[in-house]
Amino acid sequence: MAEFRGEKLSTEIAEDLFVGWLGTLEWSWRVVAGQNPAYDQFPCQYQLFYRGKARGSFWYEPVFQVKTLEGDLVWRRRKYRVKRGKATGTFHFSVLDNGVVSNEFWTIVDVSDDLSWGLFHYHGAARVAGQSYTGAVLVSPDGQYPAEKEKQRLISALDRCGIKEWELFNVDNCSCENVPLGIPDGSSLHSIIQVNEQTHSSV
Repeated sequence: MAEFRGEKLSTEIAEDLFVGWLGTLEWSWRVVAGQNPAYDQFPCQYQLFYRGKARGSFWYEPVFQVKTLEGDLVWRRRKYRVKRGKATGTFHFSVLDNGVVSNEFWTIVDVSDDLSWGLFHYHGAARVAGQSYTGAVLVSPDGQYPAEKEKQRLISALDRCGIKEWELFNVDNCSCENVPLGIPDGSSLHSIIQVNEQTHSSV
């Protein structure tokens, strides 16, 4: 993604695109569908992106449901440290999960001008296990698929990732109650983009 609303993409704007709807809504984005069945099968995926207290710090916290062996759905949450990549719109994510550090490289592929949807691509590996993975997530503010008028732009964005639309796995967003959201006190959100739910925001 080289531009947003006709303006050259900067790292600050790219971070704001991750922050997305947080502030207007209680979350940045909800995941509509994903390309990796192992990582995108979890129901009710909420994304929280925010700037931390420390200068230059940026965090990502996905909140999602997991089905237990007993068949119950329970909420889980992870916390990723996010650092800027060399190319604008790219970022390095790292997370400690069950004693294993995973490193991921994320790219903002496209976000619509009205923030009605976005496409993020990632690839990563668990440091110890050496297991690599790749995928992409289609996101929107409400977890619904983008409108038909956005289809060609979405297909073009998927093509840049080498993904066909039929390869996406839809996320189950049916039973998403009592979501444990919220971000740490002292965190900040948008730097440049102002988000308004009715006007769909303006820079």
